[in-house]
Amino acid sequence: MNSIRSTSTVVQNGSDGPGDRPIRWFFGVPFRPQTYANLLYVALAFPLGLLYFVTVVTGLSLGVGLSVTLVGIPILFLTVLAVVVLAAVEALLATHLVGIETPLPAAFRADNPRSLHRAEDGYADALAALVTAPTTWTSFVLVFLKFVYGVLAFTVLVVSVSIVTAMLAAPLVYSDPHVSYVFGQYQIETLPAALAVAALGVVVAFVSFHLWNVLAMLGGVLNAVLLGAFHDEPGVDGGDVDETDADNIGVDRENADETDIDEADVDEADVDTNAIDDEREPLE
Repeated sequence: MNSIRSTSTVVQNGSDGPGDRPIRWFFGVPFRPQTYANLLYVALAFPLGLLYFVTVVTGLSLGVGLSVTLVGIPILFLTVLAVVVLAAVEALLATHLVGIETPLPAAFRADNPRSLHRAEDGYADALAALVTAPTTWTSFVLVFLKFVYGVLAFTVLVVSVSIVTAMLAAPLVYSDPHVSYVFGQYQIETLPAALAVAALGVVVAFVSFHLWNVLAMLGGVLNAVLLGAFHDEPGVDGGDVDETDADNIGVDRENADETDIDEADVDEADVDTNAIDDEREPLE
């Protein structure tokens, strides 16, 4: 049985953690480049998730609907291939944007001799490996969960940006006669009150940055878990050793033992010969 292990690794960005310097960590979040890479990942989540969902649902619907004919089978196969490609895109996004090392699906791994770009035993074998690889089917789970994650990320992003923008704009609009600015249950009518709301909006902005970072991290971890749980698959370097290899290893060990025995016999013979020569010297 293949070993199952997670291969996700968080790449450190060199910033202070919350346990080292919490104040610097909290207020330094908008000055770290990783924050904006995470923000880009969160912003792309909804359009990509919607694209993934439409692609998979359309492909499966057409494939299943036309499965009674010969046209449905190629459509289903192309849908499976498209899902694996989309999962590979997600792995690259998680690695290069979020900073979480995420392996590609088995069909695109460089160390897999049965991958689509190596296909050492032919493309027919590579296509069969594509269908039977566990990461192909976890890619389906990833694509569907991406849509749910995208809706969540879009909601959090829009709501947080709207709240922060409205709070920071309080000093500019509170005195407008055409605007009734209400914060909670209180109507803001004075400049000090408007400045207090704006100051609170700054704090909420910092909290929003951290919330976006957490969302991006969750998305990256989800990708790493779904694609990295089956890293040691049949045919991939570092996997289990088959019986033929085990037999060869056993033969090599036996040969090595025999060689050691022969060398030991030769050494003993040399010692005996030297001893005989030493005994003959006095006779001469």
